[in-house]
Amino acid sequence: MPRHPNAVIVPNPRLREARLRAPSPVRAGQSMSRAELADAVNNALDQLYPGRDLTAHYVDARWIGKLERGEHRWPSDERRAALRHALGAATDTELGLYIPRHTEGLVGGGTTPRTPGSGVSGSMSLRPAGEMLDDDPRVSEVLTGEIARLESGEYDDWNSFSVITSMLAQQRQAVAPAALLSLVEAHRDCLLTLFRKAEGDPAAAAIGAMVGEASIVASRLWSAQGNRSTALARCAYARTLAERLGNIRLGATARIFESNLHSGASTLIHADGNIMTGLRLLDEAAAAAEHLSCAAQARIAAEQAQTYAALNMRSETEAALDRARQAAGGITSSNRTGLFSDWNPSRLDVYEGTCRILLREPEAAILHLERASAVLDHDPENANVALAAHVDLASAHALTGHLDMACTTLGDAYERLVRIGNLRGISRARRAREGLSRWNAERAVQELDERMAAV
Repeated sequence: MPRHPNAVIVPNPRLREARLRAPSPVRAGQSMSRAELADAVNNALDQLYPGRDLTAHYVDARWIGKLERGEHRWPSDERRAALRHALGAATDTELGLYIPRHTEGLVGGGTTPRTPGSGVSGSMSLRPAGEMLDDDPRVSEVLTGEIARLESGEYDDWNSFSVITSMLAQQRQAVAPAALLSLVEAHRDCLLTLFRKAEGDPAAAAIGAMVGEASIVASRLWSAQGNRSTALARCAYARTLAERLGNIRLGATARIFESNLHSGASTLIHADGNIMTGLRLLDEAAAAAEHLSCAAQARIAAEQAQTYAALNMRSETEAALDRARQAAGGITSSNRTGLFSDWNPSRLDVYEGTCRILLREPEAAILHLERASAVLDHDPENANVALAAHVDLASAHALTGHLDMACTTLGDAYERLVRIGNLRGISRARRAREGLSRWNAERAVQELDERMAAV
């Protein structure tokens, strides 16, 4: 990322000291040279990313020198990982690596905030979000990198709000819910303030749409935190705001996610899920299909299929899955953005696997869920979906009589869900455990209970 033209270059003594502490691999009693560190970084790239051609990321002694002089402060994810590996560092901070802010070290000691140029009074800085990011190591480096791009002025003023809204939506699975929620709510509050000030301004509709999308993102995170009532309130707010703005796309999107909350994901998460309310909301969203992307249409049809399967409506389930497959076939990178950035054919495999479990077709469920897991386990944007697939896979193994495999799979998924603090996923796992109640006397189930109680 190019430096701000007024930024003062500050040397990076931490990186230099870390290099000098490392022994030369060929010169006994000597410190590692810049050239030797460059070789170690390149070797680490090959070790850490086997199967990927990272020759474009290879570095040399001059690049190491620029880092030590402070001319570069935030290399790519891969290069930072290789540097940490080569120097035995646990964090980027140990090596003096951080995202440069254009408000740091400005000539004259300050900067004037930019004011959105649409006639709306007031201004907003992304600084509060940046400060939270610096303090919270759980937040994705992709997220902090995008905010750095926003602060660098790469985007125009209003587009920056849209970009950060979409970016926060895309990170909702890659970042622990508790870490991301404060950022999303702070961003939503800023947008809401601007929206209230923009009454009568031509920009009001665009700002309102961003408020609605941020509300839906917040809803997903509140749900992951186990706060279903607040999650529902955020979605309902987005839906009513869409009606006020006449924004059909926003209203349909809000209904998709509100449906999922009402139905308790077709009772797989909450036993008392209201699947009929959920189905009604999905039907209302489907009526606006011409205003939605292929990814959104695929999500609607997949959710409908899951609901029909919970009601044991086989023909309706198959028809909905057919619609979902057709819509998924039209998904491109251009419409995999924001709330639907995580949609791909593997997501549909998870839904179909779940449907097969509900329809008591465990062998077919295993086929779909194992295929999905093979892809999603390596996709950080679908981390929570991957764990849901493992939970459902455990249920499918149990239905085929493979109790040991079911308990091992469920225990592994439960531990990972607890580690990231996804209470919605934990509820799903506990519901899956309830499905094993007929085998409570079996040693495998008792060991699973001990394992779940220990985390």
